[in-house]
Amino acid sequence: MNILEQRQNLKKKLEKSSNIYIMAHNHLDLDAISSCIAFSYYLNKINKKSYIIIDEVKHEEGVKKTLERLNEIKYINIIKSKEVKIDNDTVLVLLDTNKQKLLQAPELVNKIDNVINIDHHDYRRDSMKVSLSIIDDNASSTCEMLTSLFIKEGIEINDKIATLLLAGIVLDTNYFQLKATKDTFYYSYILMDNGGSMILINDLLKQDINDYIKRQKIIGSVKRYHGIAIGKGTNRNIYERSELAKTADMLLTFKNIKASFAIGKINKNQIGISGRSNGELHVGKILESFGGGGDENEAAAVIEKREITEIYKDLIKLLK
Repeated sequence: MNILEQRQNLKKKLEKSSNIYIMAHNHLDLDAISSCIAFSYYLNKINKKSYIIIDEVKHEEGVKKTLERLNEIKYINIIKSKEVKIDNDTVLVLLDTNKQKLLQAPELVNKIDNVINIDHHDYRRDSMKVSLSIIDDNASSTCEMLTSLFIKEGIEINDKIATLLLAGIVLDTNYFQLKATKDTFYYSYILMDNGGSMILINDLLKQDINDYIKRQKIIGSVKRYHGIAIGKGTNRNIYERSELAKTADMLLTFKNIKASFAIGKINKNQIGISGRSNGELHVGKILESFGGGGDENEAAAVIEKREITEIYKDLIKLLK
């Protein structure tokens, strides 16, 4: 569902509220945090105060840098979920996921009557049932959806917001290699024309060389099954979820690879899987079997208290 088709319904719900909270998925990435900040900017432009809920304290490098620079944007208010005050006028806006279990504070969905969901991942049987759901799986990113809204509404986009929105698009398209349409390029052009800086975005997305070397160990383990690349880390290495995503992204760039999976430990008791596809294989459906999800192009899962080799074998069986 195109956000422009629902913008009047969206505005009505927002205009009736006096207490607006914004929240994205846990393990924030640049599309999630940028869309939260951009939506808060949008609300400020229509004279609505808002609060961004972030409970997790550890972030991947790009998100960490973005949060450190937020003192430059005075209207951004970041709180913990325990600080949320709920009344009849409260609206909760959920961005960049439609799965309740993936949210920063999933319990809030059951406590607030007016919930709006804006997302670009496809709608599945475990997607949230909310008062207004705007899901456009043709969009490259939530940031692309919000950019289209800003343009249609005539909302001025300053250079800081343009850079953040563009960063979300660049991340989710892997530098325009995945799920990039003519609309994606058009909105990216508009953002750059409004001061979006690829120099700053490249800085946000810069990789740590030690992390890069560690990811090469996954790439070195890759086995191919009918055009699907699967790599796994060792029990000795702990990876950020963003590192697994970057590894899966990289694997998909190789010749004759239509889908990729990167498996690795993300802490002592959890294994993470990141999946990517050019659209021929629905990685979201595959990783639902491991308790995760996503769409046909990108997906992820976290598995508790199992061994990497067991998960690796289960994935191969499922693909066969």
